Amino acid sequence: MSATAPDKTVENPETVGIEVELLAPLNGSRKQLAGYIAERINGTVEPFFHLDSEPSKVQGKPIFYHLTQAFKVLDQRGNWLVSCVDDITLQRDLDKTVAPKTGWYRIVSDDVRLLRLLLRHTAADVGIEESLVALGELFGTKPEETTRGVYRLLDESTTSLALAAPLPGERERACELVTAPLPANDRTTLPLLLDCARELGFTLPNEGATHLHFDATPFCSAVTLSDTMLLLHAQREELRESLHTNPYCRRLGAWSDELMQLVSSDEFRQLDWQEAQQQLVRLKPSKYCDVNIRNIAFGTKQKHTLEVRTLPATLDSSEIFAAMDRLQRLFMSVRLERDSPS
Repeated sequence: MSATAPDKTVENPETVGIEVELLAPLNGSRKQLAGYIAERINGTVEPFFHLDSEPSKVQGKPIFYHLTQAFKVLDQRGNWLVSCVDDITLQRDLDKTVAPKTGWYRIVSDDVRLLRLLLRHTAADVGIEESLVALGELFGTKPEETTRGVYRLLDESTTSLALAAPLPGERERACELVTAPLPANDRTTLPLLLDCARELGFTLPNEGATHLHFDATPFCSAVTLSDTMLLLHAQREELRESLHTNPYCRRLGAWSDELMQLVSSDEFRQLDWQEAQQQLVRLKPSKYCDVNIRNIAFGTKQKHTLEVRTLPATLDSSEIFAAMDRLQRLFMSVRLERDSPS
């Protein structure tokens, strides 16, 4: 997807990335699903670490960042097709009392910069006992094993840098299926992926959702983004009802009043795109809304998208396509209304 965009209106997004939250059967895992998909397409599996955050119970540190084991499926040409990653919002269906499975672990730190550094220096297929070694070499220290198979890395002043711990109860079962950006008219890839999940006995999590990532390029105009957000905001409850938003889904919500006041103002609508981005960044829009515009505001290169987060989890691709088409028509209506003669 494009990382930059001109300040003009273009056609509807031509690519869509799809994320479906699923749950592996007992004794199954996201690694198993990645392997099965690769087998079906004669592709390969490439392990990697998935970076995410989670709430912390430690006073003064509201958030911890973590790396969990994830698996990327490459097609016969070596192109990324889909990834199977953890999703921390999936909680209710997992038995936290179950002992960790051999070989499964996570790496935790309160400094995301350290984990990004680790990503550059540590292979994702190493065991837990080796996972902190390369990071330790950068600081001149070695990880030490503590209780219950946990490895701790300190710097020379004994400040904690990171922990590697066995993955707690059944978290290997949590699986968010994340596709590469797909052509909006592709109606074969997603059914294949969901068929693989269904054949392995994957089910829908209690808190499950489906996210659609539309290419951000058409929305990179102050007027276009303003019109789109005003329409989505006005139809928020109607959309949640028609899309059958899961009431147990976490990390959803409306845009802040301050953000809506900004994008609806005449001053914002008259800005060029670079100036509009600066105003959006100033408000630090949250990712955890019904529609996530954070990646548009910050111009995120890796995921330059407008993300609709309100679809429920499903193994029926036709439901996802119906929602996708409805949203595409809604986006098109913004453009047609603005371009029509007054």
